[in-house]
Amino acid sequence: MTLVRPEFEPTLPALLRRRLGVRERTTVVVVLALVALLVVAIVLVRPRVDRVSQLVHGDEPAFTLDYRNDLFHTVDPQPGELARLEGRRGRQAVTLTVRPLDLPPYEGDVAHAFLPVYASGHIERLAEEHDRFQLRAEHRARVNDAPGYEIRFRSGPRGSHTYGSDLMLLPAEDEARGALLLSLRREVEGPDKLSESEEKFADSATEAMRSVELGTGRD
Repeated sequence: MTLVRPEFEPTLPALLRRRLGVRERTTVVVVLALVALLVVAIVLVRPRVDRVSQLVHGDEPAFTLDYRNDLFHTVDPQPGELARLEGRRGRQAVTLTVRPLDLPPYEGDVAHAFLPVYASGHIERLAEEHDRFQLRAEHRARVNDAPGYEIRFRSGPRGSHTYGSDLMLLPAEDEARGALLLSLRREVEGPDKLSESEEKFADSATEAMRSVELGTGRD
């Protein structure tokens, strides 16, 4: 007695047996195995998706960024800020802020001609604000098609370092209006060498900063 209505025949196992000589039981086992793998994939991937939140700033300058909500949380922005994330794990405290970057009017290639010059003045201001300032790197950057410039530094005494990264982003290479300044600060108490879990936490902070997209994607 068949368990399949005539209009639904031939079944996949029957069709494979006729055309390829594959036993029907083998086909059923393979299909069940594939279904089990799909379920496992959903179980493994879904928690990662649920842990990611999106911060949306709809007013100009508009932007979005993604962050791990099990590691970081939004807090009220301080004066001059558009958004602020904070998080702490063990001996690391992280703050990520977004501010408007007010650049003077400039005719021409802002990203390549003007921004590096402006960044030099920004480095000087950082050196005045931070004790034992050490510039670690500066370079042009491009994040989600937005051109910009990044500055990385370290400050503070041994055993209580602050690791900073300032990312300046422009809407376009020749457009200064609507620029953003993202500032990431990691305060680390104790030895500089991080454990594997501490490295992952630091990487998650960097991923949040570099997930920023200008605009809200709602146009």
